[in-house]
Amino acid sequence: MAKSKSTIKIKSKGFMLLNLAVAIYLFATGIMGITDRDGGGEIRIAVNKMNFEGDFAKILIVILSVLAIAAGIFLLIKLFGVSISNIETLLLVLAITWLVFIVMIDIVPLLSKKVDFSLEWLKVFGSHAMVLAGIALGTEKFGIK
Repeated sequence: MAKSKSTIKIKSKGFMLLNLAVAIYLFATGIMGITDRDGGGEIRIAVNKMNFEGDFAKILIVILSVLAIAAGIFLLIKLFGVSISNIETLLLVLAITWLVFIVMIDIVPLLSKKVDFSLEWLKVFGSHAMVLAGIALGTEKFGIK
């Protein structure tokens, strides 16, 4: 059974909305991490949970924040159809980086029993998984063509 044009339009609007939301989330998260506004945001909190200290923690926060900002910008660029060479590769690298972030921040502490499985953990893990899905859907391989 072939999909109707209205189904395809609704699906593409859903992809657009998800990518826009993820781009805004990533951009704001990156800015909060770099500027240390509102406690430094999720990136700073996550790095602190991993018990990194000193210069290494500061460098990691800046790197993750810049990557979040870049991912948000690249998703917006891709969403509005601007063609940039190697954007697919950059988005793939950012998706892999975000996956590593999820493992470091959500999975490792859970397995090492530094955090308990709870509704709060599920909420945070779910938001991280949605961001990963948004980045993946921003690529031609998984979503936007």
